[in-house]
Amino acid sequence: MTPEVIAAEVLGCDPASLNTARIKGGLTNETWRVHNEDSAVVVRISTVDEKVLQLDRANEAVVLRLVEQADIGAEILLCAPERRLLVTRALPAETLSLDYLHDPDVLHQVAVLLKKLHHLEVPSAVQAVNLLSVLEGYWQTLEARRVTSNDTERELARSYAVESAQFASPCLCHHDVHHLNLMSNGQRLWLLDWEYAGLGDPLFDLASICCYHNYDARLREQLLQAYRGGVIRHELQRLERMCWLFDYIKSLWMQVRQPEQS
Repeated sequence: MTPEVIAAEVLGCDPASLNTARIKGGLTNETWRVHNEDSAVVVRISTVDEKVLQLDRANEAVVLRLVEQADIGAEILLCAPERRLLVTRALPAETLSLDYLHDPDVLHQVAVLLKKLHHLEVPSAVQAVNLLSVLEGYWQTLEARRVTSNDTERELARSYAVESAQFASPCLCHHDVHHLNLMSNGQRLWLLDWEYAGLGDPLFDLASICCYHNYDARLREQLLQAYRGGVIRHELQRLERMCWLFDYIKSLWMQVRQPEQS
C-alpha cells in the first residue's frame, strides 16, 4: 500500500486528493507527511527486521496511547502493528535542529518534558527495558554473524547495565531522545518515535540527549540541574557512566542493523 492509500483510509477521502512528502531521518521506518486542504497526517511503515532490532510494536502501541493522553506525543489515528503501520495527526510544530539542543532555554524545556514523561502513571502492560538483556540480545546476534567484540568493553557495559537496574527507580522512558524526535511550536515540545520506550532508567534518557548532541561536562551538568532542580555529585557520575553505556549500545545497534553478510 502507498502512503496516499493508507492516509486516505484513515481520512476517508480520495487518495488522488492527497499530497505526499517523504520525511527524512528515520533508520527503521519509511515515513511520509500526507495532506490535503483539510488535514495532515504522518504515515509510518516499518521496513526492518523488528525481532533482530528488539522492537516490540505491541508495547509501543500501549505507550503511544499513554503519551497521546498526556499530550506528550502525537494523536494516534491508526496503530496496526500486524500491518507494520502507524498513522498520526501531524503536529503544528517543526523538528528541532541539532544546534537548538545547545540553547539553554531549549535544554530546560527538554528536561521539563522528560520530567513530565518520567512521572506518568504506567499501566502493567508497558514492558520493562532491561539494558543487560538488550546487550545480550545484540551480542548474540553479532556472534551468530561471527562479529567479535572487545571483552573489556563487554564487561564494562555489563557492569553499568547491572548498576542501572540496581539503582534506578524505573519509570516510563523514551530511550532515544534526539533532535529529530523532538518537535517545537516555539512555546512547547512534543516527542516522537516511541519504538524503544518502556520502563527504564531516567538517567539513560538523559544520556541519550547528551550523547546525540555532544554535550560536554558543563552541558551535562546543566541538563541534570534542570531535570532534578539540583546536582548531586554521585548522580552526575552515574550519568557519565550511562552516557558511555548509551554510546556502546548505539554502536551495537548500528552493527546489528547492517545486513548480514552472505
